[in-house]
Amino acid sequence: MSFTTHPSVIRNLGDGKSEAWNRFFELYAPLIRLHGKDCGIDDDSLDDLVQNVMMSVFHSSARFEYDPAKGRFRDYLRFIIRARANDMLRARYRKVNPPEIPVVEECLDELYAAEWEEHVRTESLKKLKTDVLARHYQIFHMLDVQNRNVKEVARFFRMSAASVYSIRNRTELKLRRIAEKMDF
Repeated sequence: MSFTTHPSVIRNLGDGKSEAWNRFFELYAPLIRLHGKDCGIDDDSLDDLVQNVMMSVFHSSARFEYDPAKGRFRDYLRFIIRARANDMLRARYRKVNPPEIPVVEECLDELYAAEWEEHVRTESLKKLKTDVLARHYQIFHMLDVQNRNVKEVARFFRMSAASVYSIRNRTELKLRRIAEKMDF
């Protein structure tokens, strides 16, 4: 499957095409679930949260135009996730009337930022895997993901350590460029 840059995915949502919505769901549903847990949504309700967030984005997609000057899309998405999570929590707590539990907004911001970075890294690695030679990806993966020793990797691939470093550096640069395009 070819990779579509996030800005184009967002622009295509307004057209209502199912391919754009499928791609959007594929990219962001894991992040919504992850941040939903941070906001206090239980595992049984995470699919409902994803659906509620998708519906919010869907309802605003016809009039939504992404403008980087107004802010990052990730912040817009974080706002929607939290708003829908809070709606769900309020509805649940109205039924049982529990004591007020303070939520530390700064803590949620830090968690979301870390989750966003992990999300960008995961998606960037998927794209990298399709953009470089399989052998180069394997070398990079063994060094940077599995934290293997350069000499060990060089022996495994029967090449010099200098060649392994060179491949790793070129691959890492490519990964950074991919991540920069995704991190808006």
